[in-house]
Amino acid sequence: MRRTLAPGVVTLTALAALLTGCSATGAGGAPAAEDAPTPAATSAAPARPAAVAQAAGSQVRPEVPRRVTLPSGRTLPVDPAGTRADGSLAVPDDIQRAGWWTGGSRLGDPYGSIVLAAHVDSFTQGVGPAVELLSARPGARIHLVGKRLSQWYRVTSVRLVPQADLSRQSVVFSGAGDRRLVLVTCGGVYDASRGGYQDNVVVVARPE
Repeated sequence: MRRTLAPGVVTLTALAALLTGCSATGAGGAPAAEDAPTPAATSAAPARPAAVAQAAGSQVRPEVPRRVTLPSGRTLPVDPAGTRADGSLAVPDDIQRAGWWTGGSRLGDPYGSIVLAAHVDSFTQGVGPAVELLSARPGARIHLVGKRLSQWYRVTSVRLVPQADLSRQSVVFSGAGDRRLVLVTCGGVYDASRGGYQDNVVVVARPE
């Protein structure tokens, strides 16, 4: 049965300057779940991982992501996305674009998560490219491009996470640990009485 599409809303809550919570409403089914990768533990995460790179003498200048190519080959422009006063992430309304969380890591940073989020659907625009994340599988390749830098990633985990539990996934969104790309969209059961879709799809990919 075809579900009525609802506009997606992704909400992020900052905790200790790190992304630790997210909720969304959108369209889709449940992808296969894999164990989420665990970054290396650290006693304190830098506000900007780039500072660590500079201290270590790295010649790489981190960049803001400009576009992302999904496993299907579909490319989405990426816009910087800050948080609003209510803690919600200002994801682009255009479902053909993704938002990069400005509080997270950048392309070229040596640590932490580069977090991208996109609406999976819209009443007026239909189903967006992010719908393919619902069926992504480990091993799929994703390409992230900045002004000069680019990086290929391979998906290591795909999880359908209840919104109520996403705040417990802070290690995935942390600025600490190994470099990784995290893509978030909406998924799971659609329940209009509860405001829409009740889960988020979280895709984690590691650099090749």
